[in-house]
Amino acid sequence: MQPAPLLPLLREHPAARRWVVAYSGGLDSRVLLDLCVRLRATDARVPPVVALHVDHGVNEASAAWSRHCAGVCAGLGIEYFARRAEPGSDTVAPASEEALRAARYREFEAFCASGDLLLLAHHRDDQVETVLLRLVRGAGVAGLAAMPHERGCGQARLCRPLLEVPRDELRRHALAEGLEWIEDPSNASLEYDRNFLRLSVLPPLLERFPGAAAAIARAAHNLAQAADICAERTREDLAACAGTDRYGQPYLGLAPWQRLSGARADALLRAWLAMHTATTPDARALQTLREEVIAARADAQPALVLGDIAIRRYRERIYAVAAHQSPPVAGIVLAPGESARIEGAGLLELQRCSGAGVRPGREHRIGFGSPALRCRPVGRPGKTLGQLAQEYGVPPWLRARLPLLFVDGELAAVADLCICEGFAAPAGTAGLRLNWLPQQRD
Repeated sequence: MQPAPLLPLLREHPAARRWVVAYSGGLDSRVLLDLCVRLRATDARVPPVVALHVDHGVNEASAAWSRHCAGVCAGLGIEYFARRAEPGSDTVAPASEEALRAARYREFEAFCASGDLLLLAHHRDDQVETVLLRLVRGAGVAGLAAMPHERGCGQARLCRPLLEVPRDELRRHALAEGLEWIEDPSNASLEYDRNFLRLSVLPPLLERFPGAAAAIARAAHNLAQAADICAERTREDLAACAGTDRYGQPYLGLAPWQRLSGARADALLRAWLAMHTATTPDARALQTLREEVIAARADAQPALVLGDIAIRRYRERIYAVAAHQSPPVAGIVLAPGESARIEGAGLLELQRCSGAGVRPGREHRIGFGSPALRCRPVGRPGKTLGQLAQEYGVPPWLRARLPLLFVDGELAAVADLCICEGFAAPAGTAGLRLNWLPQQRD
């Protein structure tokens, strides 16, 4: 086996700082490390190669494995790094595949720096197993695309150069070159889903359909292309339907969203929710959002709580806002030109301006009031704060945090929405303007 699968890395990442090989000591990563070393010996474009070993501490032989990996790297003249990554105190034994994987990838991201390529030894058989696992779990197009050849990983890029190479080819190379590797006994345990597929499902499947592995891997590639097209269309829909309002709150416009077909509309909702909740919503969450939030009466104030984020509707938009908001703290005094981040209210700036704004006084204090508090905007009839909030389109969940500017003890302005009668700076004189950006996450 030649290092040919690694050559695209040189074309696509010519300025890479390091190649960081995720080296477990097993057959696959041992072959990947060997290919990297061989290529670097013959091609000056290959950057320094280092090995990163992550010890989960779940096997009593893990310390011996780490020593084995260190010895192999010393013999190759490769710099070796070992990291401990236990799955966490809340994980029951034996640790799940997902918990171990999450702990491992946290270490990958922490170790790799900008410009690094993190090389993983996943091969075609791994890809086939991933497709089948996701299929039985009901994954969509993006999930069935399985593992990408490349993606971001913290500050680095994660690459899988062997993803189209069968496991048998790696084994033949290792045997032909006399490579030594570790056989993890957990790989024979049917307790793990991936092992069950590898040992009990795939052998009879491949006996009946010898070309199934290549076909499944090819299907994953085709699905990845389809997923890219879907993602591109969804990005276009996000640009057309989503935005940020004057208060810094992310929203999705319902009028343009409702013009989309059902599948596109659901894809857009998933993408928008994932952007703001850091989770991928399931079908039940989407149904609740459609039926209880989007389809609610215009005068209702429904909310769907997803972790620390609440999805709320106001007028013809849905918003992603903090689910739990601290009450605002009143009585803060600001001097002209000062700013302050106030608990429960957000960022406030008392800016100087010329020929407009509020006339200055001796003291400028920030307060909050009930919706019944009355204010008379300059040149207009008096209104309550609740009426003004509706007029200016302040969402209901922000109204209790609507900051009021008191000049020498009297109400002079309602946030940056309006100035009260008698407090407008005369033309040609210096004035003050209260700028308000609500706090999104307390």
